[in-house]
Amino acid sequence: MVPSPPSDAPRLVLIDASSFIFRAYHAIPPLTTRQGVPTNATLGFTRQVLKALKELAPSHVALAFDKESRAERQKIDPNYKAHRKETPEDLVQQFPYIRKVVEGLALPILEVAGWEADDVIGTLARRATAEGFSVLVVTGDKDFVQIVDEKVHLYDPANERYTTPAEVKERLGIEPAQMRDYLALIGDAVDNVPKVPGIGPKSAVELLTQFGGVDALLERLPEVKKPKMRAALEEHRESLLRARDLVTFRTDLPLDVSIASLQRQPLHEAPLRQLFTELEFSALLKELPAREPTKLTAETEIVTTREALESLATRVREAGRVTLLPAYEGQPVAASLVGLGVALGDGTTRYVPLRHEGLGVEQVRLADFKRVLQGVLEDAHVKKGGHDLKALWLLLSREGIELRGGEDDVELLSYLLDASRRDHSLDFLARERLQVDLPALPSTGGRKPRPLKEFSPAEVAVAYAVRADVARRIAPGLWEELEPLGLAKLARELELPLVPLLARMESRGVKVDVKALRRISEQVGADCEAKVKEIHQLAGTEFNVGSNPQLAEVLYKKLELPVLKRGKTGPSTDQEVLEKLAEQHALPRAIIEYRSLSKLKSTYLDTLPDLVTKDGRLHTTFHQAATATGRLSSSDPNLQNIPIRTELGMEIRRAFIAEEGHQLVSADYSQIELRLLAHIAGDEVLLDAFARDEDIHSRTAAEIFGVTQEQVTRDQRRVAKMVNFGIAYGLSPYGLSTRLNIPEEEARDIIERYFTRYAGIKRYLDETVKVAREKGYVETLFGRRRPMGDLSAKNRQVVQGAERAAINMPIQGTAADLMKKAMLDVDEELRRRGLRTRMLLQVHDELLFEAPDDEVEAVKELSRRCMSAVMSLKIPLKVEVGAGNTWADAH
Repeated sequence: MVPSPPSDAPRLVLIDASSFIFRAYHAIPPLTTRQGVPTNATLGFTRQVLKALKELAPSHVALAFDKESRAERQKIDPNYKAHRKETPEDLVQQFPYIRKVVEGLALPILEVAGWEADDVIGTLARRATAEGFSVLVVTGDKDFVQIVDEKVHLYDPANERYTTPAEVKERLGIEPAQMRDYLALIGDAVDNVPKVPGIGPKSAVELLTQFGGVDALLERLPEVKKPKMRAALEEHRESLLRARDLVTFRTDLPLDVSIASLQRQPLHEAPLRQLFTELEFSALLKELPAREPTKLTAETEIVTTREALESLATRVREAGRVTLLPAYEGQPVAASLVGLGVALGDGTTRYVPLRHEGLGVEQVRLADFKRVLQGVLEDAHVKKGGHDLKALWLLLSREGIELRGGEDDVELLSYLLDASRRDHSLDFLARERLQVDLPALPSTGGRKPRPLKEFSPAEVAVAYAVRADVARRIAPGLWEELEPLGLAKLARELELPLVPLLARMESRGVKVDVKALRRISEQVGADCEAKVKEIHQLAGTEFNVGSNPQLAEVLYKKLELPVLKRGKTGPSTDQEVLEKLAEQHALPRAIIEYRSLSKLKSTYLDTLPDLVTKDGRLHTTFHQAATATGRLSSSDPNLQNIPIRTELGMEIRRAFIAEEGHQLVSADYSQIELRLLAHIAGDEVLLDAFARDEDIHSRTAAEIFGVTQEQVTRDQRRVAKMVNFGIAYGLSPYGLSTRLNIPEEEARDIIERYFTRYAGIKRYLDETVKVAREKGYVETLFGRRRPMGDLSAKNRQVVQGAERAAINMPIQGTAADLMKKAMLDVDEELRRRGLRTRMLLQVHDELLFEAPDDEVEAVKELSRRCMSAVMSLKIPLKVEVGAGNTWADAH
């Protein structure tokens, strides 16, 4: 890296703010807050500025902005930047927020009406160097080369590159002072600065090398060897001189500021935190300087004796409420409880150490912990709070304690308020709701991680106790906001009761035949190798099949297939493109098949055996606060993505087995989202088809193509199925044409015919988006809400995505709620009847149970009955049940 200006002189860093803003706006996809405020430019700009400040550590700094910037240069040439489009509305909306960011960072804003940021920086640079400063201009704009000298360098943060006079000469072949003449000769199409016809970068450098500058060139025109070039320069003499005026930075603007006043100041922390919170910049909040830990009303007491533990139990029981935050490492299902942070309603906190190691460590004996606190922790009348109560349930269950009375789970309450927001961490909630930073947790990472249990209780007590207290403080406000929205009922009746059920499912796990998985993996590995050979044969050359650049080389250069789409790194090789190219050549189809096999092998066949624990079972983790629609997700492993209807997917499911003397029972809702669409939209044709228990896709095909169901062909049914399943996701003619490989006009005609026959569906789509715009949210039949702020965005792409989400949420979200209620109802019935059957998994619209052989038929009947009766719709809910020794057999 080329060194920046000399360090022995005080340094002024000048940031080209206008360049940062537009670069960020175009580089980052559209983003909005929950309220629909666009933020992509603000976020990108802020990141760039913070990066520059961190890396360059300036003693003096200022940001230069454009202000009515075309005015003065348009006096020279009215065409200057005249063809530029108006600034996009969603960018204009962000300018005030960008100004607030700069104010929060305590950075001087410099601008002069009529002039560009370039001129402001040029003026400041000259003034600063005259006062003995070195100057570093932070910009990606090549035009700034003209002010580079021994005391003024450039820094491009995107490429992490400095520009010095020597590098200008090496890269462009000219001196920095010749840059304005160079730009005048070659013009600038972006700014509408005309060029001299016939002169490009190479010939411009040659002319400047020979003549030194434009003035000398025009004085010595007869010396220009090429007649056409000489004639062009003569003809465009006035235009050339005018272009030089346009591209030349002013260095004498009337700036009422001293260089000394640009000394770096401490940032304004409080307003900046408030602004980042408002704009939902959770990652940037973490980059702000750490604040003092939350002030507690009293110091945290470390409980080390049975007497202190008994006193705590008494206080908790008297209060009837307690907030708990466990100290542990790893996955809760397999972790041990190292300690417990405790917060009481009076603001006092405790830390109960249990598994700390080291000489002289004083802590509670595990036997005393269970003996004294079990009664309180298992008492449903004593309400428990915390963050992720499922983790606490699992950790306590390993101590032989079943947590009851879970109520104030701030993660779930925050999620219910806005499921579209990804961050519901306690750190974020503390900043958002209390404007505090949590004290750092003990560092257990790095090359040589130090286990949590090796820290003394005194080193960790405050961190966990404060977290418990923060959760306690946050909970009332969340409930207060949930109540008027009708979401408190959803929390109490659905989400919170689901916590112990999911915890029991995780703890129980599902038995896996590891040997079977390894056999399948070997077979798939052989299939992958065979497929690679086939691919090489089809390509006529060997190449790395996993390398997209090499694949693109084969597809587009060697085979000369058409480039249908381009990405940032070149021609695309994604699934959609390969599907279309497969119509012209066999290679793309072989690539698709290889990718499918390879992904299943790496994601499941090679991974699952390593996740099976000593009990021979797989313990996935279910997440309640992860999806925008309310659906559960799972991780370690993610079981939602195992293919259902492919042969290999069924082979993988065949490795999920029942314990000896048991069977797996599968209960699966049939076409639940289509049934909910029929109910919510009230479409008579769709309702009639379900009421008659017809093949819904054949009925739809008959309606669309105007034939009897007996006359429907396989292709027509395939088209109808695609429309049926896609319509609730806002399927467009382009989307349908892509999926079916048919012309877009034909796809549009199919959708129009569908809406003609299913007028109720069309009405539902239109009305749902309309109501969502009016209310600012959509909701499920259970009252779950999803904010729809993006519907008011100025970016059409964002709006279209929001419209699809608005259409889909009432259907998929209701299906998610319905499934959760089914889980609770079935589990309650199993427990009420004293059955030994246990619920293992929830995947898509399916529940999987492990039942003793003598309970299988009862469980099949019970699950079908309970799941069918979860909700009364205009048409019946249909549940398909099956049983077998493997998950595949149960389907």
